[in-house]
Amino acid sequence: MGGKRRVTARVTLFVALPRTDQRRVFRPARRVSWGTRIFAGLVFSLAVGAVAAFVVLVIPTQIATLGQSEARELRTARQATGEVSTSADTLWADIVTKGSFNLSADQLKHDLSLAQTTEKAAEDALGHVQAAQSSLTQIDGIPFQLHTTAVVAADRPVLLHLEKALNAAIKLAHGATLQLTVVQHVSQDAQTIAALNDSLVRHDWTAASRAADTVEQDLKSQETAAANPETLLDPAWSAWMDGMLGYATAAQQYSLSSAAGQTVAAQQLAHAMAAANDRTGAALAAALANATAWQQKTVQPLVDTLHRELAAAG
Repeated sequence: MGGKRRVTARVTLFVALPRTDQRRVFRPARRVSWGTRIFAGLVFSLAVGAVAAFVVLVIPTQIATLGQSEARELRTARQATGEVSTSADTLWADIVTKGSFNLSADQLKHDLSLAQTTEKAAEDALGHVQAAQSSLTQIDGIPFQLHTTAVVAADRPVLLHLEKALNAAIKLAHGATLQLTVVQHVSQDAQTIAALNDSLVRHDWTAASRAADTVEQDLKSQETAAANPETLLDPAWSAWMDGMLGYATAAQQYSLSSAAGQTVAAQQLAHAMAAANDRTGAALAAALANATAWQQKTVQPLVDTLHRELAAAG
């Protein structure tokens, strides 16, 4: 056995050693110096003083400034609303009493100018109302107020009433402006139709055709304007305008047929002109008969709103 080698295995054992206890070191809390304490006290005092100064001095001054601005705007708005109400009453007294289509050319021009002026004045007055409301909103939004400022509680309802009154006035004035503009055009068209009929009597077919075309083009545009609800115009007047349009269209074709020597077509168109003329007369009678009822239904509620809200505003 002398030729065999001996193999020796070396085994290493790892044994966890117990941990030694960690030393706890107790350090005393640092003491705040008197200088730091005094500085912190001064900063706190300054902060409290700044807040107190803001509450006692700045806020009342700011509220007073805004209150003066609001009072000035409110006074201007109230006066302007009263003037607008008077102008709107005068304007619609003419339109309702005489009928917008019965106004003379001079009165029509005067009332249209009054309507435009009233609309502009109402919009300006509404601007003053909105400026006053903005001041109240700023006053109400100022922080550190213990209670609602008296001017906010007193004036906010007044401004709401003035706003409603002016909105009604704007609708009245704007409606009058649109309506009287339509009336101006239609009145001119009626005069052109009278000239058209004179040309037909004289057999001046060229002049008649041109006049009929002018009336036809203008009435088409005015029918669209008259149908706008903001015009405050009774739809019965649109039926009257439609009859005039039908008459002008037939008259133009009649003039062209007569100029071309188309006798049969001209006779048929003459019957169409007569029928359109009858429709125009019936529509005019219906519009005049319904004028009062239409005004009570459409215009009077706006007038009542204007007066009621203005009275509520004091």
